[in-house]
Amino acid sequence: MPRVYVTLPVSDPNLTAKDRERLASFVEVVQHPGENRPTDQEKLDAIRDVDGIVIGRSGGWLTPEIIDAGERLRIVGVVGGAVGRSEPEYLLDRGLVLVNTGWAMSNAVAEFSVTMMLCGLRDVRHMVDVIREKGWGKARHALDLTGKSVGLIGFGMIGRRVAEFLAPFHCDVRVYDPYIDEAVVASYGAQQTDLEDLLRNSFVVSLHLGLTDETRGMLGERELGWLPDNGLLVNTARAAVVNEGALVSALQSGRIRAALNVFWKEPLAPDHALRDLDNVILTPHGGGLTHDTMLRHSQGIVDDLERFFQGEQPQNVVTREMLPRMT
Repeated sequence: MPRVYVTLPVSDPNLTAKDRERLASFVEVVQHPGENRPTDQEKLDAIRDVDGIVIGRSGGWLTPEIIDAGERLRIVGVVGGAVGRSEPEYLLDRGLVLVNTGWAMSNAVAEFSVTMMLCGLRDVRHMVDVIREKGWGKARHALDLTGKSVGLIGFGMIGRRVAEFLAPFHCDVRVYDPYIDEAVVASYGAQQTDLEDLLRNSFVVSLHLGLTDETRGMLGERELGWLPDNGLLVNTARAAVVNEGALVSALQSGRIRAALNVFWKEPLAPDHALRDLDNVILTPHGGGLTHDTMLRHSQGIVDDLERFFQGEQPQNVVTREMLPRMT
């Protein structure tokens, strides 16, 4: 029977007891025994005689040294979308199969992104703060989402789901994603354009792209300056896509608004300048963390492992062509 090393602690809800039992029905499970992340040495020792490994946020990272120790290793399953923790290029060079469950959180992140658009435009944070302080008042500058111009930077699974959710609001949706065919964008009722046009002509801009060498710092002082006055920037993707200093300065000026779910260093420092601003909504990194997402992660990774060990093609294989767009 094949052996699979699970680095996620038993308590991790991204791999449920039900799916762990299902996994054990077709492979021998080598379970990391602790509740903390396994050390590199623990992974190095465990991987030597297994055919597969499951990693995720609570299971830490792989290194080339760990991968090389897995002489029987054939498949790596990443619970979540961050395949970077698996040394993906090195894995693929070794001819190993890589699968992930990034798709599982696309619905939740898309829902959260639209929620942040609505909260940002309707000034929900201000109204909540006022009434919590036992006062009374109205939104300072509330706006409808309906009919607004919305720009989506990145048009993978999450960006496309956001476009679907925006359809009832009759928004004018622009998309910037050089890796996506114009016909695909048009099929979602959106218009493909370049970055400058999107930023200049979108009242709401929402980020849905991975952090790569190409995207790191792609929104700096110049690009943020293209946003319209009082425009809203929503980031549920990766913080480092935006230059930190440039965004803080733009928000401190009061010219634009933002709703941020991701930060350059997490947790966000108690004395970070963003905490003092009333034109930004700050939420801890977890736009995709719902109970339903965790169930999809769990079922999806076990489904693909079962397909693989039954000699079938896994459904969510990561290819080399996909890596430039992934984190």
